[in-house]
Amino acid sequence: MNNRELAEAILKEVGGAQNIHSYANCMTRLRLQLKDESKANRTALNELAGVLGTQQQGNQFQIILGGKVLKVANEFNELVPMNNEENVGVEEKKKGGISNVLNTLSSILTPALPPIIAGGLLKGLIFMVINFGWANGNGDTIIFFNGLSDCMFYFFPFLLAVSSAKKFKTNEYMALALAGLLMYPFAIADGQQIIRIFGFVPIAVVDYSASVLPIIFSVWLLKHVKRFFDAKIPEMVNMVFSSLLSLVITAPIAMCLLAPLGYYTGEYVALGVKWLIDFSPLLSGLIIGSTRALLVLGGMHHALNPIMQQEISSFGGSQLLAMALMSTIAQATATLVIYFRAKQTEEKQVALSAVVPAYLGITEPAIYGVLIKYRGALIAGCIGGGVGAAVSNVMGGVCYGFVMPGLLSLPAFMGKGFFGIIVGMIVTIVVSAVLTFILMNRFNEKEEPEERTGKTEQTTPIDLRIGDVTIQSPVIGEIVPLESISDATFSNEILGKTIAISSLDGTIYAPFDAEVKAVFPTKHAIGLESLATGAEILIHVGLDTVTLDGKGFNLKVKQGDKIEKGQTILTFDKAKIRSNQLNDVVLVVLTNSEQFKSVDKNQRTETINLENDLFSIIR
Repeated sequence: MNNRELAEAILKEVGGAQNIHSYANCMTRLRLQLKDESKANRTALNELAGVLGTQQQGNQFQIILGGKVLKVANEFNELVPMNNEENVGVEEKKKGGISNVLNTLSSILTPALPPIIAGGLLKGLIFMVINFGWANGNGDTIIFFNGLSDCMFYFFPFLLAVSSAKKFKTNEYMALALAGLLMYPFAIADGQQIIRIFGFVPIAVVDYSASVLPIIFSVWLLKHVKRFFDAKIPEMVNMVFSSLLSLVITAPIAMCLLAPLGYYTGEYVALGVKWLIDFSPLLSGLIIGSTRALLVLGGMHHALNPIMQQEISSFGGSQLLAMALMSTIAQATATLVIYFRAKQTEEKQVALSAVVPAYLGITEPAIYGVLIKYRGALIAGCIGGGVGAAVSNVMGGVCYGFVMPGLLSLPAFMGKGFFGIIVGMIVTIVVSAVLTFILMNRFNEKEEPEERTGKTEQTTPIDLRIGDVTIQSPVIGEIVPLESISDATFSNEILGKTIAISSLDGTIYAPFDAEVKAVFPTKHAIGLESLATGAEILIHVGLDTVTLDGKGFNLKVKQGDKIEKGQTILTFDKAKIRSNQLNDVVLVVLTNSEQFKSVDKNQRTETINLENDLFSIIR
């Protein structure tokens, strides 16, 4: 069972996405808040290959996965998108600044995409029908379907009003009223661009059709104004007066300030992108085409959607979408090459299942399930996408509708510059295929088993001495009996042989010369691998200290660092942890215990220091 299949099985056994209120992950487990905990089938979950155990901790249902939790969590993120405030995952709530803005835009735009994608495909089909002379461009049928393809773009503020209201948790119909105001055809004299309300407040008369930011800004203001009046006005007359006052206050501010700000912001962003592309179509194609896969990998590619839509609104077509198409084709081609070259049946099946969605425009399964494992193929796809995008850009490739970039959406690219799209795709396929064939196994941590010699190889990076290996304590303190630990993951030693220590000085020291293999963002857990023996330990400070979000922890190292025995790697505030009613015990886990013939633990309860042994190992 691969990580994707495991994530799907977990999702099924916890009651599906509809039963998940929020979720996050730590160093060892998925932490879920379920709407109905009775729907979680713990027996079935415990029997899944890869699941080490389950437990209920407070209001969290925890699925223990050990070292593979991050990979499974990545797949889980693809299966359980949390796009509204009710279902925001814990990790998403912690983000701020630019990340929060991008996530907000993405969650507003995503629900409105289906009609936009449909309209883009329909517009592409109309271009194709007219270009090939299959229908009269002035005929009633074409006029009708052209109107159908245009309406979702023209009235885009109405679509965004609904999704914005859902995101900001305000009344959807009030938001639609603001969209109606943006689109209202004011009866004004020819050439008049400003009207004044109350005789002095200027309102710019702007065409807000197909715009993105004006309605989002306006609904955001509506949320705060309406919340204020809802709190101040008695319930008996709230529906009447709260709505009236909210619109009377919001509408002038929105039309005078926020809508023009959003409109011109979008226009200038689009002009900036257009300037960059015109300045150097070759360079902009290389940069955008080669980095899109990395944006997908980080979940940031949706942030480009408003710019693409603004391009279409301002210039009638999007060159960014054309470049995105080349990146999509590149990732799909790299995955297809892996399908033909992989030796294991399971890897072939995973690759093949990802190829078809990738060519249709959904590259996440290919990137997360295949290319992230074959780093050389990911690099090849990035280069192929960049070269293809540069060629397409130079030859004027454009998309005339907002679509998911893939083979099915090709009609939306038909028109001026379509020859550049075809040439760009050919170049993309050739470059990506050739480079994937060459680089596929160049940067992998491990070679494919079938390509090794028939001899038994030493796979554990340890020395060949026979005899005892000892691991000394990373903590100065008192050993605590495991049966007193309330977390079954540690008390039952699910992750490996475990010792609990109460620290005297709130300091974690390196127990051996090591490489830092993992550091959790909340700083409460560190994974180390001994450079001399290959022993892997997890040092976990406290129980449920992930909830502190790093407060009270001072991390001295980062992932990938080489550290020396005795070096201070982490300090923590014991008082801070205890003031939050949390246990500050330090848990030291030998996570690869199963690789050794036997492991004996120090069972003493007296004070222990850095020279005392925790584990004695026989290999």
